[in-house]
Amino acid sequence: MQMEKTLITLRIDVDYPYPSRIRSFLRIALDIRVNKEYLRNSKIVARMINESPQEVKAYWFFTPKTVPDKELLGLMNNKKHEIALHIVNDPYNELKNLEKSTGKKIKYYTIHGTARLLARLMWKRWKSWTPEIPKDFRLQSFHQFPTPVGLDSLCFTMSPEQVLKVAEDYIRKGYVIYFHPIWLYQRGKMNHRGPFYTVLRSILKVG
Repeated sequence: MQMEKTLITLRIDVDYPYPSRIRSFLRIALDIRVNKEYLRNSKIVARMINESPQEVKAYWFFTPKTVPDKELLGLMNNKKHEIALHIVNDPYNELKNLEKSTGKKIKYYTIHGTARLLARLMWKRWKSWTPEIPKDFRLQSFHQFPTPVGLDSLCFTMSPEQVLKVAEDYIRKGYVIYFHPIWLYQRGKMNHRGPFYTVLRSILKVG
């Protein structure tokens, strides 16, 4: 009898619209969208998930500046993906805009962290405070699910082989695998995050 596959649950926080934080900051500040690069890393991740033979459920958390375009929506048009809200400042308006832009009923939210000055300037959150979530807000917090250290953070200090072993242990325990697409290939300088493409490919068993 064939063994049932273990479900891999992914939490994907899409903080930045472009593969570079600096380019994202400048283009958001100048209100410029470059379609060729827009959400490029997220589209690569979505294709990997679609090609994976594993049982995968990916929860994508989008900010007001990373709303999925037509191409990404097409890649996410299957049961492996669910669109969710990454709150920056205004829960109600950001939820309204995301549902209108995607045509999807949103169920979950996370809160976007802005500890660093660049992020606070970019999102006009002048202090690193956490936005207040109204008691009657209808979305369910995704923060309640067991979500250990993200793949990108682990890849800053550990080898891909070591990170893969940790991730496999997380999956066996039913934990959420968490990462930010912007670190798919690059290593942070101020941010302690590293490239996780190789590890994610191994987790998803994509050739």
